[in-house]
Amino acid sequence: MGVPGAAARNEPLSGPEILEFYESGFLCPGRVFGDNEISVLRGLVASVEDRERNEGRVYDLLDPDLWPDVDEPRPEGAGPVEFLFNLWRVEPEIRPFVFNPILARWASQLIGASRVRLLEDNALSKAPRSGGELKWHQDFPYWPLAQPNAVTAWVALDDTDAANGAMHMAVGSHLTGERLPSVFGTGTPYLRDQRPAAVRPIEDPAALNFDVRTLTLAAGEVSFHSSLVWHASGANQTDQPRRALVVRFVGDGTIWLGSQRYEYNYSDAEVGLRAGEPIGGEYFPPIPF
Repeated sequence: MGVPGAAARNEPLSGPEILEFYESGFLCPGRVFGDNEISVLRGLVASVEDRERNEGRVYDLLDPDLWPDVDEPRPEGAGPVEFLFNLWRVEPEIRPFVFNPILARWASQLIGASRVRLLEDNALSKAPRSGGELKWHQDFPYWPLAQPNAVTAWVALDDTDAANGAMHMAVGSHLTGERLPSVFGTGTPYLRDQRPAAVRPIEDPAALNFDVRTLTLAAGEVSFHSSLVWHASGANQTDQPRRALVVRFVGDGTIWLGSQRYEYNYSDAEVGLRAGEPIGGEYFPPIPF
């Protein structure tokens, strides 16, 4: 874990760091927000969560109703893992954090794109003693994109370790290509009939001899992971919440496939894109750095 209160980093990623990302599928480059910024961000996320809960837009990723094509019951005693989608569109004060130029610069280096766009942001929360685990999955299978030219930045809002539900990464698993999307609570694959037969479910990474690492982060630190790396997270077994701000970046020019690939939170008509067009428009703005 990093040093609490350490200064935020603002220099570009180094060559060895980029090589580490491409070999491992993830990278922990250090602290991106200071203590005061994290305190403000926690308050903003809590405020949005209260408002969105009243509107019925706080989702539990372990809710079986989110996975209608799979007849799998919720694991006994599991959850919740609360999820907010696109805070930047409902809370202007969060936008400077989501549009942070350092995060965007690092994302551009890892994607290999001269310009990146915001795909989405999320807030994730695991409540004390009740926040559930997420089974092994990739990010790319849940996105309406033709290419996996995207990375996820996971910013810890609380110190995060194995006890409170830190992420686990299967080192090098991204090199095996796309796998079927999973139901987060059970690991059961779904959309099997909508993907080529060669796309298989994710397996137990330990059984395949992947090294599995747990990402320990201090509040304000960030990890980046490939859209294809296999990752999971444990339950929160502590008396404190485990919260994170997640920002997902996509390379400019990446092709939108929309509902032909995955029913996204916004329809093709709403975002003003047709399958085969480069991603763009007001829902996916470029982020300057």
